[in-house]
Amino acid sequence: MQAFAVAALSIWLCLGATALAESHGPQPCSKDHLLYILLRLMFLALTGGEIKATGHYSYDSTDKKIRFTESEMHLNKTEHLEDYLMLFEEGVFYDIDMKNQSCKKMSLHSHAHALELPTGAAHQVELFLGSDTVQEENIKVNIWTGSVPETKGQYFVSTTVGECLPLSTFYSTDSMTLLFSNSEVVTEVKAPEVFNLPSFCEGVELEEAPEGQKNDFFSLFNSV
Repeated sequence: MQAFAVAALSIWLCLGATALAESHGPQPCSKDHLLYILLRLMFLALTGGEIKATGHYSYDSTDKKIRFTESEMHLNKTEHLEDYLMLFEEGVFYDIDMKNQSCKKMSLHSHAHALELPTGAAHQVELFLGSDTVQEENIKVNIWTGSVPETKGQYFVSTTVGECLPLSTFYSTDSMTLLFSNSEVVTEVKAPEVFNLPSFCEGVELEEAPEGQKNDFFSLFNSV
């Protein structure tokens, strides 16, 4: 855990944390208006040193649903663009292929994901990204660390102060090292039907995962 924290902190310092803010502990996170969050994502697999995907998230923090649609900005792919609908309360996700009008339904084995600060996250420090001396040239963030027991993963998350909007998540296990970078965060989705299951996915039978395979938010993106 110590090695993980040092490595993750080094990454954040390189991303522009220039000054520590005077900190008396993190401010409480408010989720009063976070019914929906739309994020633009850049997702990097640090192990291979490549950008794995770019795209858009739609996140319903009330009903615990995530829709991720990969963007055509990432042009190295030869297969279909990834499109996932994750229903955490039901413990399932759908791998949707809009082009071929088909989908797969599989189990989700963890509720952990990169769009919400996990329960039990430990606050490490409050700091500035940018300059703390030049007005409008900085953002104050909280840095959190923790682990996900069911995936044996460790995470390092930066959030805005107060509302705890997720800015970036560094996640690592023995088999993967991932970095999620979010931008253009807004607090509503104007078309909540994005969380509706396409008609061609209705009635699809649950597929069993191969023996020993556990599906979760992070492993899905590691396979992109």
